[in-house]
Amino acid sequence: MPLCPFSPSVRNKPLFPQEALDTVFEHVLLDDVPHPNTPLPEDVLPLCGKDEIRQGYNLCWQLLDRGVDRPAFRRLIMRIALSGKASKEEQLAFKYARAKFKHMRFACANFTRRHRYPLMLHIVTIIMGNMQDAFKNHHRRATFTNGLILWAALSPLVYWLTAAPIIAWKEDSAEGIHNYQKKENARLARLVETLDATTGHEFHVMRKIISRRVAFNDTLRTIRPSQELNQLSEYLATINGMMGDYHDGLIEKKLNGSQNYRKDRFQSPREIPQRIKSFLARSIG
Repeated sequence: MPLCPFSPSVRNKPLFPQEALDTVFEHVLLDDVPHPNTPLPEDVLPLCGKDEIRQGYNLCWQLLDRGVDRPAFRRLIMRIALSGKASKEEQLAFKYARAKFKHMRFACANFTRRHRYPLMLHIVTIIMGNMQDAFKNHHRRATFTNGLILWAALSPLVYWLTAAPIIAWKEDSAEGIHNYQKKENARLARLVETLDATTGHEFHVMRKIISRRVAFNDTLRTIRPSQELNQLSEYLATINGMMGDYHDGLIEKKLNGSQNYRKDRFQSPREIPQRIKSFLARSIG
């Protein structure tokens, strides 16, 4: 059932077929699966037209609006919070719901004029990540605390505050999106030079830039399928997956107190900056 009777999925008919929602979600689930042999395509900054911007954003909203059963998700959250643990099936259900929230958050950054996460959506997604880290690493107190907060945040009245700015979005132009991506690339180029001595937080900031880009490309290739877009998504997913696996270790060290996430510095695996630099070189080459 839609989250709100005035949602874009209702205002902007026709609705996307379930096949399109399944396709984009399949892409989302593969956004960190390595494809080490996939070559980088020639066009790494694909342009999208005005209709594609609208379709892309509304596709992401419908994936969340129609794809997450909030009452059932809240029951799942409470079960995990009270038990302090999650079965494999519960972990998977939580992961799938969180992935749809994250993809919507990325859509707000990728397609809207301000290129920012709506505050409430950002907070809810962060709490989901904190809770997932907690129950995966068997931290019962953190699982309980984050679970209660998340359960309350997804109640109908509070959730309206999250949905309202998503619904009232203002799209950017194709040129504005292209300029945003070039600025993100410039930021990425500065950050990649720090990977010989970076912190967990700085590493995470870099990964988010990659995650936003693969999310943009996964949405675009759903509404405009092409082999080049498939290649670009697979190349970016390889970087995203490598960084994600390494970041999981950083989170574990943060939670067990063996490494300060914001202060302690380390050297990242060499292949990560190598692949990022190849992507950046192609984007300005």
